[in-house]
Amino acid sequence: MKCAACEQEMVERTAELDLRVDDKLYLVNNVRLEECQNCGEKVVSPEISEEIFNMIKSHNYKLKTMDLPVIELLAN
Repeated sequence: MKCAACEQEMVERTAELDLRVDDKLYLVNNVRLEECQNCGEKVVSPEISEEIFNMIKSHNYKLKTMDLPVIELLAN
């Protein structure tokens, strides 16, 4: 598969995926996806995407606390 962002070849792998749904940030571990080695674009299959969104909808996940660096830019 070619990357939609930079048109380079994508590689299939298992990785972490971060996504926002309704202003909430989720970290999904062990996701089978395709990733561009050039620009970092990640793509999951429709089946895996549906599985992730069903888990979010049914609250079928663990809540964990982690430290996250936050960068605030001042408006000019």
